[in-house]
Parts: sequence; structure tokens; C-alpha cells
Amino acid sequence: MFKYIFLFIVFFANAFALDDFVKIYLNGGVNALEKAIEKELANNKFWKKELKDQNVSLGYYSDNVVLVVANKNSKIFNVYFYNNGKIEKKFTQKNILTGLMGDKKVEGDLITPIGFYELGQKFFPGDQYYGPFAFSTTYPNLFDKVNGKTGGGIWIHGYPLNGDRIDEKRTRGCIALFNDKLEEFATLIKGKKVYTMIEEDKKVTTNKDEIANLLASLFAWKNAWTINDIKTYLSFYDENNFKRYDKTGYKQFAESKKNIFSKNDKKIIKFSKIDISPYPNIKNEKLFRISFYEDYWTKNYQFNGDKILYVRLDKNGNMKILAE
Repeated sequence: MFKYIFLFIVFFANAFALDDFVKIYLNGGVNALEKAIEKELANNKFWKKELKDQNVSLGYYSDNVVLVVANKNSKIFNVYFYNNGKIEKKFTQKNILTGLMGDKKVEGDLITPIGFYELGQKFFPGDQYYGPFAFSTTYPNLFDKVNGKTGGGIWIHGYPLNGDRIDEKRTRGCIALFNDKLEEFATLIKGKKVYTMIEEDKKVTTNKDEIANLLASLFAWKNAWTINDIKTYLSFYDENNFKRYDKTGYKQFAESKKNIFSKNDKKIIKFSKIDISPYPNIKNEKLFRISFYEDYWTKNYQFNGDKILYVRLDKNGNMKILAE
């Protein structure tokens, strides 16, 4: 027990004086201390202090990752290494080939999707048209699927090995690099976790205020969930646009949650490995992808695994969940 108290104190040393921790513990014990910490985690001022020395222009990540940023209009492909809050550009190719402009919606429209995707391992497509090898993206992701988008097979690949052009200077929705650049890119990212951000025109970035708001909101949402505060919990959802992974809309989702919360079950919920990424979109809204590892416990149900939210920051800086 005292080991955890010590860890809490070390983590929150900048927010509380040691005397504050001692007083909280003496007056209310470990539970009171935990509540104080949960309250601080839901405070964006705390997160602004935590982020003060970090570059979050391309997001906030719990581990070191590689961020690929491809712009369909400027035809520029940049690769950044994110390392403990520092970002360094490691690779650039200009004049990449992409599919058609616009927002991909259906299979066969030849449009390169706009969004944020994980990049798979190198593989060999079995067709010289795609160059020496390729990397697959996770299009369509959850956000694409709940919005009815179809298709697949969106890759980063090379040029035809026989020297042919690629479909009159456009791909079938993929991103094509020169073959020598593809080889260089593959060597650079080998063994690393890689995310791919595909923009249409405007460069998508974020800042410390937005990330602090999202982190504070994430923990406020978690706290409302934990204590069965249904009104506060549902306030984090976009009533007009929310869709769950099974395409359940807000109204049905809210009724289901009200029934569950009414049981007033004791819950233990912990979040770790939090990543927050700006999410490119055709409307240039403030959209984000939030992923984390969730430990969830009630007497009758337990869950341990990865969870992803797609959210929007409204004009007042409030987080609204669009997909879960």
C-alpha cells in the first residue's frame, strides 16, 4: 500500500506540496488520496505543466513512435521520429503519387483516404506493378467503418519493376514512392511502431492547450464512468453524430448506459499507454484519435485490452466522442 502512495506522491510532486498529500492521507486514507489524484488528472492546468517541455504538434504518445505524414495536394511524404516528447524529421520524398483527391467513401473510387492509420509490416504483393514490396495501412479504421466507408488495400508501395508508369500519374488509392526511396524508408522504420497520417491539403497539427484539454477530459469521462455519474458521462458524447463500433446511435447507446449505471455497480477503471493524435479530415474540424489500454473491473464483468475513441473538440474546447 505504501509503495503506491509513494508513487502517487512522486508523480504529482509538481501539483501538490508534500504536506497536502500527508493531510489528505491522514484525514481520509488511500481512498481520499486516490480521489484527489483523479481530480487533478481531470484538470487541464495539471496537464499543461506536464506538457511544458514536449513537442505535441503531431500528437501525444506514451511510447516512441514513427509518424508518417503524407499530403495529397503538395505530394510530400515526411517521416518523423517521436522520442520522449521530441520530434525529429528523418525522411522526405517530394512528388509522391497518390490516388484521386477528395474523401474516400466507397471501394473502387480510386481516392486515397484522409485519416490516421497504423502501418503494417513489409510484405510482397506478388505483382511487379507495386514495386519491390509494400506496406499496408489499416484503412478502413473504426471511424471509417461507422461512417459507412468501404474498400481496402490502401498501401504504401513502389513503382512498377518493369519501368511502366502508374496509371497516368495516379495510383489506385495507394501512395507510391520511388523504389530507391521505398528501400530507404523500409530500412528507417524497421522494427518500429509506425502511424500514417494522410492529409488532403491543410497541414494537420495540434498544440499543448488542445492536448491538455483532451487528457483532462479523458480522465473526467473515466471518473464519471467509475462513479456511475450518467449525466456527466453522457455529456462527453456527441448526441447528433455518435456511433458505436456496432453502428449503434447515441439514443440507443444512452438508454443502454442508463440501465447499466442504474445498477450502481462498483467499478475499478484504469487507463495507461495513452496516445492522442490529430485526425485529418475533409472538413478541417478539430478531430482526434485517442487510444489507450483499459483495465476494467466489476464483480460481474472484467475487460483488459486496447480501446480507441474518435473525438471532436468543439468551439469551447470540450471533448465530444464521435465513435467508440
